[in-house]
Amino acid sequence: MPNITLAGTAQALDTSLPTIYSEFKLLRDDTGVMRAASATMKLEAHEGATKNVNNYGRVIANSVADGVDITNAQALADTTTSYTPGEVAVQVILAGSTMRRVQDTALLERTGRMLNNAYDLKEDSDGTAQLTSFTPILGAAGTMISPGHMFAATGRLAIGNDRANPEPAPMPWNAVLHPLQAMVLAGRIVPFTDVPTGTNVYGVNTGAHLGVTLGVSGTGTMGDEIVRQGAKALGTVAGATIWMDANMVVDASDDTSGAVFSKEGVIYVSELEPRLDADDSDKSMRGAVELNLWGSYVWGLYRSANYGVEMLFDASLPTS
Repeated sequence: MPNITLAGTAQALDTSLPTIYSEFKLLRDDTGVMRAASATMKLEAHEGATKNVNNYGRVIANSVADGVDITNAQALADTTTSYTPGEVAVQVILAGSTMRRVQDTALLERTGRMLNNAYDLKEDSDGTAQLTSFTPILGAAGTMISPGHMFAATGRLAIGNDRANPEPAPMPWNAVLHPLQAMVLAGRIVPFTDVPTGTNVYGVNTGAHLGVTLGVSGTGTMGDEIVRQGAKALGTVAGATIWMDANMVVDASDDTSGAVFSKEGVIYVSELEPRLDADDSDKSMRGAVELNLWGSYVWGLYRSANYGVEMLFDASLPTS
């Protein structure tokens, strides 16, 4: 049998085959939900560097005797909350030789998309970082979130965390949770385990937050949808719309903080929406293109002691 010349690994022609890349993919980021769940304000050109929001304080009504002049005039007061945007930027420089030589003919376009993704990730992560500044805190390190915690949180929003001078947080109410927290909440709503009836774990008689799971009747259609679709079927729980965001920082103890809040309680101020500038004017760089994507924004809270509740709970990775 004659010798046949083969091309391939460990063959006679082991370096002659070209490496062909059939497809080019980008790594995915969590797109985030913070802008959709928050109130957006625009800082227009020539309005200065800061968005200032004023709110007036309360005045107090008093009982007076018939026919007697009112002598207790109330003084108005105001409080300013300020939000000052700052610029955020991301840059990539592609050499002319790189764009000539690489197989990906759409490298420039894909790089632009990567810059947009990086900006969006930074923007959303900055938003989730605000959630730890709400007071008070429900939950604790190592605590698994339960349906009862959601009722406890919205119960606080209903009075603005203040029994002496109730200040109901405006609707709509949102709950931004880590997906690993929402997973636990969904599982306890189904519920997946049959805890013996008659125990406190089903009851709310000693506080709504102790309602760890629902009773044996479950939630009917909602429980069925959760089994089919997972945590995304949670929808609204205890009056708050559930949003999942994986861009929260989970600490070394596997805990992270989401929040249940009025939409008006989280403020996003946009001074300049992200723009992409491509610069190839530097002839000494021999065809290189400098890509700059930049914008200007700031996140902040409004009435942080009244319009939101931090939700500190476990976000451990499932292992069994």
